[in-house]
Amino acid sequence: MSYINDALQKAQKDKQSPYAAYEPILSASGKKIAGPRRWLPITGILIFVLWTAGIIALLYWPEGKNIKTAAPLKISSAPIAVPAALQAVKETPTENKKQNVLKTKTAAGEIKSKPERDDSKTLYAQAVKKHQEGNLEEAKNLYKKVIKIDPRNVEALNNLGVVYMKKKVYKWAIIRLNDALNVRYNYPDAHYNLACIYAQRNDTNRSLSYLKNAIGFNPQVKKWAENDGDLKVLADLPEFKKLLEKK
Repeated sequence: MSYINDALQKAQKDKQSPYAAYEPILSASGKKIAGPRRWLPITGILIFVLWTAGIIALLYWPEGKNIKTAAPLKISSAPIAVPAALQAVKETPTENKKQNVLKTKTAAGEIKSKPERDDSKTLYAQAVKKHQEGNLEEAKNLYKKVIKIDPRNVEALNNLGVVYMKKKVYKWAIIRLNDALNVRYNYPDAHYNLACIYAQRNDTNRSLSYLKNAIGFNPQVKKWAENDGDLKVLADLPEFKKLLEKK
């Protein structure tokens, strides 16, 4: 009986040995066991690893679902408002675009010029006042400012010509009065003042010619010429008397 008990205790110790798990792999001599049996523990380990990975994935899957990606930027689909003038440029053929841009600039210039023209009216009134007071130099400078703002202001051009005539700067007087006629040829004042200039320079033919033009555009010029000292060289000429005859 003691022999049997010893054998059972030995078997129990061998079963509890730390090398018992490797018995399927190793033989009693410590060599590898040939055949399919050696893959069984490896397969078990792979199954364990996959099972563990599955558990981890299940644990973290809800958090993964709650992750939000940044929303993409949206470009507004609303059309950009384009001024009508620029829209016309966009819709016209290429060869007409340059012309339309020029028109746009002109329109903008017209809007801008409105307050400037208001200023020119104020300056013109100041210039006339200085002119009537006999302050010809200040009047001249003010008329020039008016013309710079509004180059087609015939009254300012005419009056500036008169200032130059009074200062006996005839060259510039003639230039400015002709500038006025280039803007408005039927402007009688400029014709009359040219008649006065040429009369002062003893050019009676040109003087009579411009006087005739002035009377033709405004018969009231006859009254201006009757007692005007600037035209005294014409007083005895038959042509002058004929121009002043009442009809």
